[in-house]
Amino acid sequence: MRYRWFADETREKDEFGMPVSRAEYDEALHHKSVLYRRGELLAIAIALVILIYEWINEDHPLQFVCIAFLLFELRPAVMHVMGPAGRSLSNGLLGFSLAMFIATLVWTFL
Repeated sequence: MRYRWFADETREKDEFGMPVSRAEYDEALHHKSVLYRRGELLAIAIALVILIYEWINEDHPLQFVCIAFLLFELRPAVMHVMGPAGRSLSNGLLGFSLAMFIATLVWTFL
């Protein structure tokens, strides 16, 4: 239930005089972290389908673009699983995926 109100009158209104729900205050205390949103999961699924299709047709540059994108999208999961040490690994994945994407563009157009 989202519409709960404060018991004391000091918190009933914000600095502009608008009524404030206690639910917003409680949600700020218990922040739920979402690893991937629906659009990101859809993009990952589409990239996997394109990767499988291009693997069958042997289009190597587009395979590397899909792999670079999937490595880029792996970063939040690595940070969640590895904890504090995952930040450096996540930054490494970011650099590697960007380097792979740029190298694929150079390979394709030059």
